[in-house]
Amino acid sequence: MRRGTWRGRQRGRLPFNHWVDEWWSDWSADLHRSPNTLVMAESRLRNHVRPFFGDRPIERIGPADVRRWQAQLDGRVGYDTVTQCRSLMRRIFEYATDEGAIEANPVRKVPPPKRRADPEAVFATVKRRALTPEEAGRLLACFPPFWWDHVTTLLGTGLRFGELAGLRRRRVHLTRSVPILEVGPTRYQAGRFGSGFKPRPKSDASIRPVPLAPLVVEAIRRQLPSGSDPEALVFTGPGGGAAVSRGTRTVLSRHNFWRTYQAAIGKLADPATELRPTAIRTLKALRVDGGQTVEQLTARLAKKGRAVRPATVQRALDELAAAGLVTPANEQQACRWSPLPTQRDSLLDAVDLHGSHDFRHTFATWLEDAGIPARAIDELMGHEATGRGGQGLGSAIGAHYRHTTPEMATRVITAIEARLAVVLSVAEKALQTRRTRSFSRMF
Repeated sequence: MRRGTWRGRQRGRLPFNHWVDEWWSDWSADLHRSPNTLVMAESRLRNHVRPFFGDRPIERIGPADVRRWQAQLDGRVGYDTVTQCRSLMRRIFEYATDEGAIEANPVRKVPPPKRRADPEAVFATVKRRALTPEEAGRLLACFPPFWWDHVTTLLGTGLRFGELAGLRRRRVHLTRSVPILEVGPTRYQAGRFGSGFKPRPKSDASIRPVPLAPLVVEAIRRQLPSGSDPEALVFTGPGGGAAVSRGTRTVLSRHNFWRTYQAAIGKLADPATELRPTAIRTLKALRVDGGQTVEQLTARLAKKGRAVRPATVQRALDELAAAGLVTPANEQQACRWSPLPTQRDSLLDAVDLHGSHDFRHTFATWLEDAGIPARAIDELMGHEATGRGGQGLGSAIGAHYRHTTPEMATRVITAIEARLAVVLSVAEKALQTRRTRSFSRMF
């Protein structure tokens, strides 16, 4: 006060955005803060918090304003996003309260929204996130062979993608009586906050050993790099990018795997995506204009792109017929070809596929189907135990008194091994069928 720099309640006249910046500079300076957490928090502030409160003086924001903001946000986004934005708001106003700018935190005076039951989810009419072993096999068959070991390990361990991408040789113990991998360093890709490896996963509970089924052990052995460097990455990318020759071991990219995953879903939705370019062009022409003869198709393709010979169009039609995508219109006009309805895989109507996290849902579901206790599943998944009133099925005191024995680890291995055997069997049969069709198209 003597220096004339103390402003007291005058700080309450500063805009809300100023206090967001002040709080962010302190909160984000924590060295243990996950870069992915920073990305999500910055996105929620930018999209859902700053636009509403913006330049309002923070002392002018009361419970009614918070209630109005929460109601509008609840109508646009899901319950989880609302609660996460509320958490950020509460911290920002708490920061301003501690700094003496306002007397009380208005967020504390507004009750949080209640999660409402979805009738469709209650009646089990919504798509599930977990795959059955047969469905997982059909999906795996659509991945390039390079990725099979990666997908098998994700299905058999429940690892997050960043945990798989950050797995080091010294964290894998395949010669123990019960083979395990240890989840420690994790790869992150956080946009403008950078990318790299952090020494710890997202929570203390995520630092965990995971028992390995024999089929997972085989997949990991195939991926182990040559040499004996303990810090060498176990799972890497295929290379072939800019200035990187194909076959070079590169750091796994979440975005590259996501594109590969989406391409696999595309093959399930439309088998034509696996055809050669001329066959795809021919099928597209038939689907747009209906049945046509070889001569008509040749003329149409010449108008819409590179010209092809009638013999090439005929080979493309034979390829499409072998794949069950086209058929002659009738016996009297055998030279006129018509497209057949797209053979969409039924699992796309039953399962809500997003990305690598689907395999984590699947791993947990398989363990529950096998009768593994919820506490053991939480430990293997790296979930924090929750007490009374939490959403989890475990408890802190239960985690203290009950332990995972070698017998329980054996039960987990047996359950996962049986299901992975089905996955690989279905995938290999589907791949063999596809190869047989490809061979028949050549003749």
